[in-house]
Amino acid sequence: MKNKINYLFLAIVVFLCLIFYNYQSAQKSLKDTGQSPLEITLKSYPEEVKLGNSGSFTWKINTSPDQIATDTTIFWGPISSPSGLLVTDSPDAVGYPNRLNDYYSGTFKLPDTFDLSIKFPDPGNIYFRAYAKVGDNHLWSEEKIIKVTTN
Repeated sequence: MKNKINYLFLAIVVFLCLIFYNYQSAQKSLKDTGQSPLEITLKSYPEEVKLGNSGSFTWKINTSPDQIATDTTIFWGPISSPSGLLVTDSPDAVGYPNRLNDYYSGTFKLPDTFDLSIKFPDPGNIYFRAYAKVGDNHLWSEEKIIKVTTN
């Protein structure tokens, strides 16, 4: 009878040690898990383009692979909107009057890289940002500037 109690006690101790080890492993995995990326960056764009010619723009939306974008484009206009934009700032909150519709409505698997060509109608400084809607988040790149010249 005493041997059975010793074996039972030993089994309970081993069982509790395994539970503790599993708990510690799970806690370490949770601590080591990084936040999923959720960002948009301009990869390439012209600094200057001649009036009548197109400028090519490339941007990347970096997210976890289970995300989709429902809208993405380049917003642009002659008036700067240099403030830092938040994920709650929709395109209506920003002063860029122009965009191209190529990717503005749809379902786009992420992460991915997108590109557009824009022909600007007037000379001068043009301010622009890449934009994407991912879930309820409005992602914005930094504002950049392009010079549209007549010569």
